[in-house]
Formats: sequence, structure tokens, C-alpha cells
Amino acid sequence: MKTLKLFCLLVLAAGAVNAQGVKFSAVQPAAGSTVKFTYDPKGTNLENLADVKCTGYTFFSTTNPKSKKVELVKEGTVYKGEISTPDSVTVVGLSFSVGDQKDEAPAGYVIEFTKGGKVPAEAYLNEAFLYGLAGNYYLGLTIDPEKAVSLYNQAFALKPGLKKKNLQQYLSLEYKADKDKGTKLINENISALSKLKEPKEEDLSTVIGLYSLLKKKTQADSVKGIVLKKYPNGNYAWNDGMNTLYGTKDFAVQIKKAEELIAGFKLDQNKKADVGKLNAVYGMMANSAVKAKDLDKFQYYAGKVTDKMTRASLYNNFAWPAAEKKENIDLALKLSRQSLDLIEASRSDELPKYYNTKEDYLKYLDGAYGMYADTYALLLYHQGKFKEALAAQEKALPMYASVPPDVSERYVTYLIKDGQNNKAYTEAEKLIKDGKATDSLKADFKRLYTTLKKEGTYETYIASLEKAALEKERAEWTKKMINIPAPAFSLMNLKGEKVSLASLKGKIVILDYWATWCGPCVASFPGMQKAMAKYSANPNVVFLFVNTWQNEDNREKVVTDFIAEKKYNFNVLYDTKNAKDPSKFDVVSAYKVDGIPTKFVIDGDGNIRFKAVGFSGTDDGVMKEIDAMVGLLASKESGK
Repeated sequence: MKTLKLFCLLVLAAGAVNAQGVKFSAVQPAAGSTVKFTYDPKGTNLENLADVKCTGYTFFSTTNPKSKKVELVKEGTVYKGEISTPDSVTVVGLSFSVGDQKDEAPAGYVIEFTKGGKVPAEAYLNEAFLYGLAGNYYLGLTIDPEKAVSLYNQAFALKPGLKKKNLQQYLSLEYKADKDKGTKLINENISALSKLKEPKEEDLSTVIGLYSLLKKKTQADSVKGIVLKKYPNGNYAWNDGMNTLYGTKDFAVQIKKAEELIAGFKLDQNKKADVGKLNAVYGMMANSAVKAKDLDKFQYYAGKVTDKMTRASLYNNFAWPAAEKKENIDLALKLSRQSLDLIEASRSDELPKYYNTKEDYLKYLDGAYGMYADTYALLLYHQGKFKEALAAQEKALPMYASVPPDVSERYVTYLIKDGQNNKAYTEAEKLIKDGKATDSLKADFKRLYTTLKKEGTYETYIASLEKAALEKERAEWTKKMINIPAPAFSLMNLKGEKVSLASLKGKIVILDYWATWCGPCVASFPGMQKAMAKYSANPNVVFLFVNTWQNEDNREKVVTDFIAEKKYNFNVLYDTKNAKDPSKFDVVSAYKVDGIPTKFVIDGDGNIRFKAVGFSGTDDGVMKEIDAMVGLLASKESGK
């Protein structure tokens, strides 16, 4: 299923103003001022890499952070820039990157702004959140519960009222930093809250959360019963009802529960306060209707969703699988057309609160339109409406920030059907030169080569294009080459054998982090299988597939069955769960991975030389990516 990936980075850290790599022109300047800075990548993982980019993240007291690209001017090996801030700023964090590589500075680059000459409590609160929970994901910070606890205490000292609102997160960090001390504090807070004569819903909800931290399910369930009875129409009851609805697999039973939830909370579409909740219920039910293959119910529930972007997404989520499987084409085409109309209608709507700027909102709509128009074009193609399909695809292409290879390939197909062979040839040639061609596209290119009576042999020409693609790929990866010691590991594989990085010294190791639930991971595997086949006779190149973030109780069976079903001959290793925090995995955390699939290529000396994030879009693309990185390292190894 095609989905829009929308995300933002929060970049913050507590620490000295002159953190390694960055120097600010002022120490704790006043909010609203402009601050200059210099950045020297020496000593960071961006050292010797070209084209460094910077993003600034401005944090406030109550609203979400706002991101903005910061223009850099390079002078020698140092980059210079400046950040201007509004009066409401508390802190600004800077993120530096080259392509997929970001500066993984343990303390981050942050500057605190003052109000009345003092750092506000909210600055410490934001920093505590990053060090305690999200810093590794957003900036590559090292999660430090003790530091986060200290920051929370600084915030609470300045504004005691913040403690109640952030109590559960704060105590969870106390528990991680020191289990005995944390347990004592949690029990003390449970006792204090339990003694309240008239506890509010938020007080009881906090008690449930604190019992859950201590893994006391019986006590948590007991308090849950009290909350549901005392506040049957409260926020906790609503969230519990939605979780129950989501967990109901039988569609007929789910319909009944949805009706009961709406009636129980007396939700009214004419009341503005109820619209969001109703959209959440109807959106969930529409998706369930698709799984149940109840098309009438899908249209019924999706049609009741009033948020245009949500309804457009629901329609496309139905239309795209239908286009792929060539099912329900007429209905899918109708709904796909409606998804495009809804996106266009959304352009004049009021800016949703979760977007920083109108520009960000319109960029999202452009991306959505491009994706949905690609769906619409494929449906038109299946109906034999080739000219209309081509026209729709030509509207889709400019909307993408970066056009995916499969979208470009469909464009070539539509050009061929429209008789535009010369243009189709040119577009196909570009994909092959970029290393983004599938076997199917190469077959089309071969036919075009013959039809257009090109000089010379096809075999010679395609070989030259593929050579150029590999050289381009290697040139790109040369810019991204890094040199960081690879964290050691020793993990069990599917056969029960222990595999350690130390035992592979002298070999080039491709480390691929994945999970069975990760769509892009699975999509990349045919290409990885091809890459493995290419290097199967080379004992100095080793592929390891580290299964991580897989939380099922029967994890080993899930993974083993998946590999057996797909008939992959991968050497799969099981990442270990962290003893102190089972929600985390040891090796993936040591490698500072914040999204999968992520691949690392490690040289014979045990140093990480390349990091590749995501799926490149085609089997050929995956293989060329691996080929380029391994080829660059192999030449260096042989030159030692």
C-alpha cells in the first residue's frame, strides 16, 4: 500500500553553548534575537563529506517545534550560518547532515534563549523529553535517563505546576535511572494520589500508568474499573473504547461496538467538539470494511468522514491495492478521482494546527496529489484509457519532491501505449543510467532500441549504460564514505549458532536491520537476494540480516516461518532485548538506528564505512547500491 510518510525532527539537547563542532556567537541570548554560529565537522561523522546541510528547530513553551532550513556559507573547512528567532522561542537546536547521514553528536547542538534574563522552565522540559525519550531518534543523542531526570527537576523547581502534567514520564525515567529509587518514588506517588478524597480522572489515569510501570497489572486493572465507572464519558474511557474497537477482529462485532461507542458518548456530527472523534471511528471502520471486503460499508463509513485529507487517504488506500490487483476497477477509479478532488479542495482550507506553515501544508498536499494521481493513472490504464492515463501521470510527476522509480516506469509504459516511442526511450534510458531500472523496463527498452533502429548492438549499449550507472553510484557513495568503529556484537542466528563481528575480521560485512512487519525491509529483500547471489563465490563478503524491533511472544516462529515462506537463504541474527528496558533492542541501539531498513557496510578492520537508510525502490537499485559500496571497499582492501 502506498502511504505518505510525514515526519518532523525535534532537535534539542542540554549542554554547553560551544558544543563540539558548533560555536554560537552569544551565550543564552534573549528570545527574539538573531544568533550567528560556525560549524566545523572535524571529528564528527560528517568530516570530509561535501555539501553539508543544516536545519534549525525552534521550540516554544506550548506549541510544536517549527523547522526551517538554515543557509550555510562555507569558508575553508568551516560552515557559517545564522538563526533568527521569535519572542516566544525557548531553545533552538541545529541538525547537520549530508544526504542520509546526520551528525550524530552525543550532546547535540543547542542554544537556550532567555526571558527576563533567565532560562524558562519549558526549555529544561523540552531537553528532558529529548534526553529521556526521543533524542536518539531525532538527533542521534545518547539517551541518558539520569540527565533527563535532572532536567525535569530543574523545570519543576522553576514551575512546580509542570510536575503533575509530566509526572508519569518523569517517574519512568527515575525508574530507568535507578530501579530501587524509582520504585520507591512511584509507590510514594501512587499512595499520595490514592489518598485524594475526590481524585480527578487525570489522577486515576496517572495511577494506572504508574502501576503499569511497575508491571502490576491486577492493581492497574482495578483502578481502570474505577475510572470507567466514575468517568464513563471521560478521555480515558474514550481511549479505552477506541483501543477495544481497534482490537476487535470480527467486522460484524466491530460494527456493533462502533455504534455502542458513538451512542455511549452521545457523539453528534453537528457538534464541533465531536467531529474529530467521529472521524476517528469512521476512518477505522472504513479500513476494517476493506479488510472484510465489504465495499458498501467501506463507502458508507468513508463517506461519513468529514476531514477532506483523511477521506482522500481512505479512498486512495482502497484504490491503490485495487489497481495493483486489477480488482473493482470501476469503483476504485471513481474513488480515486474523488481523492484528487478532495486534495484540490483542501488547498483553500484553514491551515491545520499540526502544520508549521502554509508552505509545509501545501507541500504535503502536492505529495498526496502526486501519489493519488499515480493511482488514478494506473486505473485508467487498466481500463484501456491510455491517453487519459498518460495525462494523469504527467500531472503526478511534478508533484513529487523525488519521483519514485516505479512511478517513472509507469510513465514510460503510458508513453509507449500512446505511441511516443522516442520520449519513452529517453525516459527509460534515464532510469537505466540512474541504476533504477527493473528487468521489465529493460525489456521495454530493448524493444524500443530495436523499433527505433538504433545503431550498434543492444547488448553493447545496455552494458555501457549499466557501467555508467555503477560509476555514478560509486561516485555518490564515495561522498558518503565514513570511518567509525563498528559496535561489537555476538548474536544467535536461526540455526542456534553464535555469530560475532569479531569473528569476521578481515571481511566486508553487510549488516541489514529489518523486521517482518516492515514493508520497505521486505520490499528490499529480492534485491538483497540478488546481491548475495552475485557475491556468493566471494568468501570475503558476508551478509548478515539482524532481526530487530520484533516484539511478538512467538518471535522466533514468526521470523523462521517468514524466511521459509519467502525461501530466502539469509543468515538471520536475533537482536537481543535490553535487560533494563525490554522495549529497546541492544545492537540496533548501539548502531544508533532510528528507522529500518538500515544497512551498514563494515570493512575488514571493523569500521563502519557506509550507512544506507530505506529501500531504493527496485531490485536493481538495491543490488547496485550494495555493489557500489562493496566495490569501493574491495578496491581499498586490495590496495592495502
